[in-house]
Amino acid sequence: MKNSPIIHGDYLEKIKNYNDETFDLIIADPPYNLDKDFGEYNEKTRKDDWLQWTKNWIKESERVLKKDGNIFIYGIHKNICWVQSYLFEVGLDYRRQIIWKYENGFAGYNKRNLSAFYEPLLWFSKGKNYTYHTIREPYKSKERIKNKIVKNGKVWIPNPEGRMAGDIWEFPTLAGKRFASEKVDHPTQKPLSITKRIINHFSNVDDFVLIPFAGSGTECVICKQLKRNFLAFELNQKYIEIANERLQNI
Repeated sequence: MKNSPIIHGDYLEKIKNYNDETFDLIIADPPYNLDKDFGEYNEKTRKDDWLQWTKNWIKESERVLKKDGNIFIYGIHKNICWVQSYLFEVGLDYRRQIIWKYENGFAGYNKRNLSAFYEPLLWFSKGKNYTYHTIREPYKSKERIKNKIVKNGKVWIPNPEGRMAGDIWEFPTLAGKRFASEKVDHPTQKPLSITKRIINHFSNVDDFVLIPFAGSGTECVICKQLKRNFLAFELNQKYIEIANERLQNI
């Protein structure tokens, strides 16, 4: 594997130093334009330039993504439409909007709105020969795999590894005592479980993964575990230290 660093600095500025079509997979968890304070990036003071900033970093990401590479971008309900439109604008191919359904509940209490039970996750590719290793999930009932199914005269034998996964992915948020050992000091940390699915099924061993917004280093950790090379960027030095500590403990 290549040396896989987390670079301290602004992604949009630093990525300009890298050649076109360098990375096999991009996983981006950018600021959602809400009211989070990430230290070096405070969403409350960046609301007016968020749209143009988003457009700019997506354009650079498309430039450095290899032909037939994949890109995944986390977002929030009310702003994901802008992200999706910019991905179309730079010529990437829509694959799916995945629904990350919160396994362990919902976010937010507001008597004048609906509670949020999910987050959208966009999947686009740069071409049609993208990497995808089939995802299977356990059947809801084990009885399903015991018997053959006959439909329209054809016999279907259930796959013992489970059913083909759809575009609703059920993974937990890192809330509660159950995740105390995984949770670190970061306001929007993503779980290892959903990250492992993305990296395992949409890239190959020794592929080069770009992580524009490293945060607590979740994607970096899974890349190291699954033998992917990575390059990550992060503005906040405190988060880099947290991520490096997690990497050292693997």
